[in-house]
Amino acid sequence: MAAPLAIPTIDITALLNNSSATTEKQHVAVELLNAFTTYGVFYITSPSHPLFTTQNTNKVLDASKRLFDLDTAQKAQIPKIQPGGFTRGYVPIGGESGSATKELKEGFSYGYEWPAEELKAKQANDSLNGLQGPNAWPVQASLDQLDQGHKDAFKSTLQEFYLHVCDIAKGLLKGISLALALPEDELSKYCTTSETISFMRLFHYLPYADQGHTAQIGSSAHTDWGFLTLILSPSKTVGLQLFHDNQWQDVPSHDNSLVINGGDYLSLLTGGKLISPLHRVVSNGQEERYSMCCFYYPDYHAKIPLLVQEEVRGQAASGNYSLLRDQRDEDAKHDDATSAAAKDGQDARSVATKLLNGDINFGDYIISKWTQVYRKGGAY
Repeated sequence: MAAPLAIPTIDITALLNNSSATTEKQHVAVELLNAFTTYGVFYITSPSHPLFTTQNTNKVLDASKRLFDLDTAQKAQIPKIQPGGFTRGYVPIGGESGSATKELKEGFSYGYEWPAEELKAKQANDSLNGLQGPNAWPVQASLDQLDQGHKDAFKSTLQEFYLHVCDIAKGLLKGISLALALPEDELSKYCTTSETISFMRLFHYLPYADQGHTAQIGSSAHTDWGFLTLILSPSKTVGLQLFHDNQWQDVPSHDNSLVINGGDYLSLLTGGKLISPLHRVVSNGQEERYSMCCFYYPDYHAKIPLLVQEEVRGQAASGNYSLLRDQRDEDAKHDDATSAAAKDGQDARSVATKLLNGDINFGDYIISKWTQVYRKGGAY
């Protein structure tokens, strides 16, 4: 039985308050560095931020439950995510997997809600990048049901939540910069339009009876490819696990907090100093689980130089990242065996090397990774 770890909870109020003293920010930065280098995952909270309240957490959880409680016909009307890297819409059961194992979850992806006129102008000028575009909401009849008599309440709740999480991510960037002995605004320079390409994923994990995890699982063991992942887990059901000290250990939910973990790109930029943790989601076989995960990215065209000038260590030296793995299923690998990309040697490791060398930008690379985990034929 996996045992809970003593994962720290860090109050990041000083990073969210522009009037905070430098010494206060530095204190938080030290805590962040210790957590990143020990576990790669930790909790954050702030009594001054509106997100960290039971009322707001319950609003988001209730909205998510209502969405996944829609009947099969209503879910079938929600646009499904498509291959190509731009992930908006419904993720059916079996529609994604980072391995050969079927993942027993359904999801819904959304992000920045563009003002209608601005979106129309950008589409007309063809000025949206590959990670920007409109959200794929349920049809109006379903939205009316989800609103429960309050016009636009469902979308407003999810948008408010998304923008709050992006605001918190911006504060974390300051602390991470300071933790790496860099100017406070160093990472922020590469994240000027992050909220327009980052996105939120609502997940509903289904219970399953197979405790061997050989054929099905909530989410396959993986590291996150990107920069920062911010997770709200209001369900008290145990599910998220971290691989630490050569065993799987539980990461339980805490009230009024977010779970934070670093991504592969951030870890590689620090030569492995900051850990991108291997994690998974499992089921006790009886209970459903809900979580909300924000994947916070640097700008699409970002080419971030190495952030530390130290010897490559640990995870970076071993290359133990999902970012460096080919996560396509066997059919996709067979279909692409003679493609131009394959002939050019565009395997995961060579493309990652180009990313770190500044030969390609972040957006183009992350699109290629999302394409790898798309699964044809995911069923409702």
